[in-house]
Amino acid sequence: MAEAKDDIVLSIRGMCKSFGRNRVLDHINLDVKRGTVMGLMGENGAGKSTMMKCLFGTYQKDEGKIFLNGKEISFSGPKDALENGIAMVHQELNQCLERSVIDNLFLGRYPVNSMGVVDEGQMKKKAADLFRKLGMTVNLTQPMRNMSVSQRQMCEIAKAISYNAQVIVLDEPTSSLTVQEVNKLFEMM
Repeated sequence: MAEAKDDIVLSIRGMCKSFGRNRVLDHINLDVKRGTVMGLMGENGAGKSTMMKCLFGTYQKDEGKIFLNGKEISFSGPKDALENGIAMVHQELNQCLERSVIDNLFLGRYPVNSMGVVDEGQMKKKAADLFRKLGMTVNLTQPMRNMSVSQRQMCEIAKAISYNAQVIVLDEPTSSLTVQEVNKLFEMM
């Protein structure tokens, strides 16, 4: 039985990407059904991260098409992807370690009040609500540098979830997590 097109949230058709003479992605096709969790497995260097970065706009694909809810999309960069419903947690954490958890959560999208001033009360409420929904206890004012790598990874996952994206791409999300954190992540998904 063929899948209904309405069930497919993300579709990749014929995606290719090369770096010089090295073809990393060779006509990749992939469909992701709405409400599902999908895992990609393969050896190191197989192109999984490259495909995700093409999807997120970090890299530009050489060929192929990407569809979100049946509409062809092409992102000029990660900000464009986020604004259009795709969030990503990268394998390599990219955080401002001297800044607090809450600053890292809202970096580049601080809520402002009617006077154009950053609304710290709204930030604290949204952040506390998010972490509570995810079952995480986090000191929002703690600098990221004082957290373990696994705690920082969980904060990045929470940040991706906070975008209310239609698709969240996680690149090796469990590589730095403890067994308990892996279980919590799988519960969240």
